Amino acid sequence: MRRVPWHLLFVTGAAVVLASAPAAAPAKTDPAPVQQAQASSSDQAAVAGHATYVGMEACKDCHEDQFKSWEHNPHHGSQNDSNPTGKKEVECESCHGPGSLHVEAGGDKDNPGFHTIRNLKTMKPDASSEVCATCHRTAEQFHWKSSTHARNRVACVDCHAVHSSKDPGGQNLLQATGTSELCLRCHTDKRSQVAHVSHMPVPEGGITCADCHNPHGSPGPHMIRGASNNELCESCHMDKRGPFLWEHPPVREDCLNCHEPHGSNNDKMLVTKRPFLCQRCHIATRHPSTLYDLPDLTASNRTRIVDRGCVNCHTQIHGSNHPSGETLLR
Repeated sequence: MRRVPWHLLFVTGAAVVLASAPAAAPAKTDPAPVQQAQASSSDQAAVAGHATYVGMEACKDCHEDQFKSWEHNPHHGSQNDSNPTGKKEVECESCHGPGSLHVEAGGDKDNPGFHTIRNLKTMKPDASSEVCATCHRTAEQFHWKSSTHARNRVACVDCHAVHSSKDPGGQNLLQATGTSELCLRCHTDKRSQVAHVSHMPVPEGGITCADCHNPHGSPGPHMIRGASNNELCESCHMDKRGPFLWEHPPVREDCLNCHEPHGSNNDKMLVTKRPFLCQRCHIATRHPSTLYDLPDLTASNRTRIVDRGCVNCHTQIHGSNHPSGETLLR
């Protein structure tokens, strides 16, 4: 008989014992931290529910700078029929909520009552903007919830200052020295375009981004103040509006087919230089579409003269009302 080594018998026996032993109970998770977190959030909500309104004078001792700037704030003196403080004037607690427990905390951040006051900068963007929307419900803000800014979680306080404005005029409580400067902080690609050949009054401050765009949303594309790009452009460029006897199809379709509205390196803010702009559509032969379109190379000089600028002859590129203006020559 073949002998089995003693160490194999030992390993086999140990395996049998372990297999017959009852399975170890799974480790239990201590529910105390979870229960404490749930209790703290519910307690905080309960504490906030017991806060009462104390008036803006109670805010003066700790928030002296904000209290001083409030006197020069457009909110100061404004009236609100739904003011929860019982007063018609907009005061601190109109936006920040009842402050009795916050005042009693005396600056102690460990006191649950300290956090019962609303801080619009630390709140979620949707909740923060909803506080502003309780008063600002005019046609200007009608499309806010469907706007590009709201969908990208931009809050009102990201652009507007609640207490003091950096805008010299101060009426819109902007976080920058002007509307365009505020927009260009995020839209840096437009800052580069405006620095080129751009809408003449923009660098001089004659018009701002908000003259063409509604930052709070609109039914048009890119939050423009019009149902279409053409409608917006023609509100100023009325001579291009028409109707015309002879239409130029790309012009009627969209001004942006040929123009870059914020600025470009080309004359009249064209998307590319002439005649190459025209040649994107007009590629037929026999009318020199390129410098080498004519078979007679001796006429190359004449070709270059014609090709240098289509508008040398086709002057009415936006449309013509002349009976003989089919080719937009007159």
